[in-house]
Amino acid sequence: MYLLFDCNNFFASCEQVFRPDWRRRPLVVLSNNDGCVVSRSAEAKALGIAMGEPYFKCRERLEAANAVVCSANFPLYADLSERIMMLLEEALPTVQQYSIDEAFAHVDDVRDWEPFCRELRAAIRRGTGVTVSVGIAPTRTLCKLANETAKHCPQYDGVLALCSPEQWQALLAETPVGDIWGVGRRLAPRMHALGIRTAAGLAASGLQYLRKHFGVHGERLALELNGTSCLDAEEPPVRQQIMVSRSLKEDVRDLPTLRESLCRFVEKAGRILRQEGMMAGALYVMLRTSRYRDAQNLYAANQGVALPCPTDDTRVLTAHATALLENLYRNGFEYKKVGVLLTGLEKIEHVQPTFDHPNVAPSKLMAVLDKLQQAGHNIHFANRGASEPWHRSFVSRGYTTRWEDIPETSRR
Repeated sequence: MYLLFDCNNFFASCEQVFRPDWRRRPLVVLSNNDGCVVSRSAEAKALGIAMGEPYFKCRERLEAANAVVCSANFPLYADLSERIMMLLEEALPTVQQYSIDEAFAHVDDVRDWEPFCRELRAAIRRGTGVTVSVGIAPTRTLCKLANETAKHCPQYDGVLALCSPEQWQALLAETPVGDIWGVGRRLAPRMHALGIRTAAGLAASGLQYLRKHFGVHGERLALELNGTSCLDAEEPPVRQQIMVSRSLKEDVRDLPTLRESLCRFVEKAGRILRQEGMMAGALYVMLRTSRYRDAQNLYAANQGVALPCPTDDTRVLTAHATALLENLYRNGFEYKKVGVLLTGLEKIEHVQPTFDHPNVAPSKLMAVLDKLQQAGHNIHFANRGASEPWHRSFVSRGYTTRWEDIPETSRR
């Protein structure tokens, strides 16, 4: 049996924990550059604010509704997430964190887990102020469906158990196939074309038929919907690429400022590369203006290069990235976004030396730099500049991560 704990409107909920006056008000959290909506309270959803909607498009609606607007405060969200995961790990034998606000737990199928989950849900609410929804089912796919249903249907009070076919078959018949975990926008149109429109239709399809049209993935989806767990046997997918890209806080015309931003993103991409124990064999740089400009002021381009040999050295990656940026840059445009993509990734142990490049060992300097940064030292390459390439105009306090931001109270 699986349990799935998923925090409701997590970023928005974190903002409301230390600000009770923000509860029951529309609240949105914006991306790093205050560009798009990345989290919404229930009240903001009721206003029709869409996930990913650009802030400038919904600003007037939010102001008219006296909504709260917050810049993303990731240190706060990460800290509350860690506290929630600690509570789960203390109460359950096996917990696998799936994302910053979701975690699966694998438990036996003998016990009635619903009362336990209701108690644990209440404990998380008391301990962190964040509300979670819980799904209980024999497979991860059914567990995800149970969780989503518990989250959006008040009659379940945040917890739904689907422990027998009788409990989940009626729900499958009501669920569009595109809402099933693992289907999404890419597979849903293909399934619709074959007459599969509900989760029940997918579960009732023949396994050979699904394998023919959707490969082993489609077959596994049907098995999961019928109560046969088969996702645990999958090895985690090997990362194929690393992309770091951000919208800039203001339009940029000059090449040196673009270069500083790009170097910052390359440094982050290299750090991720080393954390994964991999090396990159190719690198791409992309550059574009705002997509909302008129046609004559639009410009978008990208260019790549195969590296002489796979590397995890930020210095090598930066040299190639800045050379590509100089090729892409066109004077006279106001640029809004720049980014880097690392591809041709290989595990370090799989990289083979050549006659031209006999030394393919990881960079010792990069390893030292990573350790210093992990220890809290603000050490970086000078080519990234000193200023942040994005802004956060509505950032909240670091209530749990900075001493000076700890909430104050007084006794009367």
